[in-house]
Amino acid sequence: MTSTTPSMAPAAAATAPASQPARLMIDAPARAFHWLFALSFAGAWITAESERWRGLHVTLGYAFGGLLLFRLVYGLVGPRQARLASLWHRVSGFGDWLRNARAGRIDPPRAVTLGMGAAMLLLISVAAPLVLSGYVGYVDWLGMEDAMEEVHEFFANSAMALVAAHLALIALLSMLRRRNLATPMWTGRAPGAGPDLVKANRAWLAVLMLAAYAGFVGWQTVQSDPGVTPATQGERRGGHHADD
Repeated sequence: MTSTTPSMAPAAAATAPASQPARLMIDAPARAFHWLFALSFAGAWITAESERWRGLHVTLGYAFGGLLLFRLVYGLVGPRQARLASLWHRVSGFGDWLRNARAGRIDPPRAVTLGMGAAMLLLISVAAPLVLSGYVGYVDWLGMEDAMEEVHEFFANSAMALVAAHLALIALLSMLRRRNLATPMWTGRAPGAGPDLVKANRAWLAVLMLAAYAGFVGWQTVQSDPGVTPATQGERRGGHHADD
């Protein structure tokens, strides 16, 4: 007598959710840079007006500058998706978008994408004078501390405006495309069929970045004396000599 019990395998296969295909779009070092860069800027911004956390502010500024150097080098020798030329190519499409808009073919998602690329490119451009002005003012080079403080504040405010614009544009584009566009910066993957655009994740390099960052910030934080600058150190030494 043959069994009449139906097989459960086809039913289970029919009800099991199919995994959505995803491609690797952003490698681990690029993602590590993005979040460490954001963390450094946010921390430096929060501690900017505090004498108590002056040492941490300076440390995060140095880390911010070091990450900028890494990004510039990686943008030259890294994978094609991380190249600075790729970012510039994305922004250069504004002229084409404007011509289509004048012809009545308006593409809002592409406009937002162009805006995001422009904000990132400007942020990288602003980062260098932000770091340099902070350093010159901190070491009191040629008595330019007061002037550099105003320059530093200007570039810091400009960078914050660009960060806010970048975040707002990501939120807007996520709504227009009905998916969270911040997720790939965490996972490195974006929905879509086909081969990975990034062939190697280079997780080892991201681990080295994290270790170097944590080691530098931790060591500098332990060594630093909050509220003390090279100029004030000189004043203290002079004061001790006077007392003697």
